[in-house]
Amino acid sequence: MANTQARFGFKHIGYLGGGSPDYQLTTRAIQSSNATAIGFGDPVVKANATSQYIVQAVATSSANMTQPIVGIFAGCSYRPAGGIPSWSPYWPGAAAADAVAYIIDAPNALFLAATLLTAITTGGIGQVVNFTGGAPATTGGGFSIATIDQATLGTAAGATAVSGLPFRLIQLYQGVGNGSDPASNYNWVVVGFNNQVNRALSA
Repeated sequence: MANTQARFGFKHIGYLGGGSPDYQLTTRAIQSSNATAIGFGDPVVKANATSQYIVQAVATSSANMTQPIVGIFAGCSYRPAGGIPSWSPYWPGAAAADAVAYIIDAPNALFLAATLLTAITTGGIGQVVNFTGGAPATTGGGFSIATIDQATLGTAAGATAVSGLPFRLIQLYQGVGNGSDPASNYNWVVVGFNNQVNRALSA
């Protein structure tokens, strides 16, 4: 059955073998003036090399190829203007005070993601790959719209080394239904971190 397009960001589904699955989240800060929404399942990076704050990673920026991603966004606690502290699955953009973000940054974490368009086949397993993103779908849960960009599979972006790509393809989706057909567009894959703060790079 042919796949249909689905964009749900990076869904945490487990860990590589040999690691300890504690499902612990790490906290980071979001600057109150950050007006760019961050979706549940979005890759995030530091605002700059020396900043304490995280921001939504932008896959088209060459800076994100050389600066490792911090992790995958999994909600935040923030105080809206005139309101009380609240938990949200996504960062809506701007608040009365800096927010506390929760991220998945275990170096052996695995994520399910959809491909942007052309299907990735088993030949891509083990290769590094980039992603594509954008403003999250803030209605209906605030989910990320990030996908795996199959056009970057195992390739460099401009002068950037291949090893700088943020994810590595672990396997194709082994389920049934949408996303499971490797012969049609929009199939789903399982990826792990490659260029990430807690993981050493490899080409």
